[in-house]
Amino acid sequence: MRKVLVGVATLVVAQVFPQTGWMPLSREVERPFSALMYRTGSTIHTAIRPYRSSEILALDPKDTLRLPSALAALDKWAGVRNGRAFRWGPLVDAQAIYSSDTSSSYIGHRVGGGVWAERDIGAKLTFHLDGQVWNERFPTYLDTLARATQMSAGEGYAYGDAPNYTHYDWNAYVSWDPGKYFNFTLGRGKNFFGEGYRSLLLSDEATSYPFLKITTTVWHIKYVNLFTVMNDIRGADGNPADFNRKYTSMHYLSWNASKRLNVALFEAVVWSQGDSLFPRGFDMNYLNPIIFYRPVEYSIGSPDNALIGGALNVRVGKHTLIYSQVMLDEFLMKEVRAGNGWYGNKQAAQLGVVARDAFKVPGLQLRLEWNLVRPFMYTHSDTRQNYAHMGQPLAHPYGSNFQELIGQVEWSHGRWLHSIRTSTAWLGSDTTFSNGNNIFRPEDDRLGSASGHRDFGYRIGNAVGYSLFHGELRTGYLLDANTGTRIEASYLFRQRTGEGDPQLAHVFRLGLVCHFRERHPEQEVRYVLN
Repeated sequence: MRKVLVGVATLVVAQVFPQTGWMPLSREVERPFSALMYRTGSTIHTAIRPYRSSEILALDPKDTLRLPSALAALDKWAGVRNGRAFRWGPLVDAQAIYSSDTSSSYIGHRVGGGVWAERDIGAKLTFHLDGQVWNERFPTYLDTLARATQMSAGEGYAYGDAPNYTHYDWNAYVSWDPGKYFNFTLGRGKNFFGEGYRSLLLSDEATSYPFLKITTTVWHIKYVNLFTVMNDIRGADGNPADFNRKYTSMHYLSWNASKRLNVALFEAVVWSQGDSLFPRGFDMNYLNPIIFYRPVEYSIGSPDNALIGGALNVRVGKHTLIYSQVMLDEFLMKEVRAGNGWYGNKQAAQLGVVARDAFKVPGLQLRLEWNLVRPFMYTHSDTRQNYAHMGQPLAHPYGSNFQELIGQVEWSHGRWLHSIRTSTAWLGSDTTFSNGNNIFRPEDDRLGSASGHRDFGYRIGNAVGYSLFHGELRTGYLLDANTGTRIEASYLFRQRTGEGDPQLAHVFRLGLVCHFRERHPEQEVRYVLN
């Protein structure tokens, strides 16, 4: 009788306290549910991440896909799998790193710890908090990046002196469902729009930021209003009180037009807080949740940075998705047709295909993706209003003036994961003048002529072109599916050719890897922040 009562109580608690919050923005945590999410006929808007926990768990109501923790006591304590209103768990990284490149070889490390916790209040309200802090000696190419940008890629400001850095990141939110069709989430974190490994609209490459997100789901449509507070860290020397505030307002409209076709529209506007002479703060004109930003921008005579984009995604067969994105900053059809490399043709495009359970092999995922970003994309004449946060691009980590080809093979079976990821990019870099590579330089820095600035002849790979290859092999054994924590070994090969002396790097990692946040191993120094 006691066992029956406990079972009934657990069932009641699970029904009273459904998980109304959000999944971690991590492909490793999402992986067990991936095939179900993307199957033909799924109604989930898979390009809007992170996902609602309730939507994902509904795919597998008995929670049989996600493996329990290898530490049985952890599930018992954390209450993740038994419907408790309070859930928590540890976040642990402990890796040894061996790095060898053209100039040096050394042993580095990555040691970090933290915790995540959630609390449901009734059936409509969820509180979440997570945080991690790391001490790390980076491989040379990431150390160079930290020196140039003052940041650890996607994980916060890099405090300390080379070669050892300390950095931290934290997320928190309160999620409220006032009714059937709406969700309001106020917090600090990241968002991602797109089906690709990269996103040219909004990615998780930059560190976390405060936001208010309003999600409306009606019929086959999901509509997201995202309002954020971001920072320009230049000249602040790491002091948050001296960061220059900037704001963004974004819309993402996703329509599942059929069981196989998804169409989406995206728009964003970025503006700075102004200065002591012209203080501005958050512009209330951009709070309107339903209108396009361009008319608003013109109506108030603002010089803000407005961007617009779209996506078209088609499911083929049972488990294959063909996806695409287009992002426009400025666009004149006359100049595009002329093909003369007008600097104002600021566009980005993505085309990719991903197959899950490929060739009827459970857990096998194949991806091929091409990304192209024209020079000067994501820049602005007022660099405080560029498409970046905390010294990092909000879209692709390479910023602009490049094209990239990505190939991935991943196979998960049971607790094991084996993967091969490659990225080959062809990039252009600046000389004394801007050729559209550095999104923190204004457009007026471009090459001059006797009659003024040169307006034409800007193409991907100018002025100094080079190629960059990243190839990573990984194998790992899953310990905790709720945080994506694995015992993992990896090898990264990196080659840079075409500009100056060729650069080679070999990076070996071994240890405990927490994938609660996305890793960002493919990085390159594209600018130096002052």
